[in-house]
Amino acid sequence: MGNVGSQGGQAPPFSILGSAPQTGTPFNPPQEASSPPQAGNGDARSRIRAGLLQRGLPDHIADGFVENFQEESGLDSGINEISPLVKGSRGGFGLAQWTGPRRRELEQFAQQRGLPVNDESLQMDFLMQELQGSESNAARTIMSSKSSGEAASAIARDFLRPAPANLQKRLAKFGG
Repeated sequence: MGNVGSQGGQAPPFSILGSAPQTGTPFNPPQEASSPPQAGNGDARSRIRAGLLQRGLPDHIADGFVENFQEESGLDSGINEISPLVKGSRGGFGLAQWTGPRRRELEQFAQQRGLPVNDESLQMDFLMQELQGSESNAARTIMSSKSSGEAASAIARDFLRPAPANLQKRLAKFGG
């Protein structure tokens, strides 16, 4: 099994709202691919959690993302939504079920790095880019959470934004 993230060291820490010291250096995603997704939910859970921690997310935030990715994709970085809820779309893709413009940005991100769009490590790097850029408002809410349940709820509500019925089920499950 390969390492998650950079083969030559750890990715820089995430630097929103004091989760890691502010360095003034933007996140630079690793250029090497991780191993392809493996069968077995426990292995995926461990790999993804480790990858998020390596990228500087605190334990409870990483746990919140893993719980949401379980709900979104079953932790399958190559899954494509079978019956898209958004008419005319290609549906959600990957760990976070990125849809519409966010899916296109993920695909462009992968193309720029010469990596397959289903690469777990690439998707975690894209997540970090979103949190530091287009989704920075969501990141502030997520990073202010104090527990994994609170983080999972903030991630669902502010970052993933599933259909209202799905959001309500998820918030009830996470205690948010």
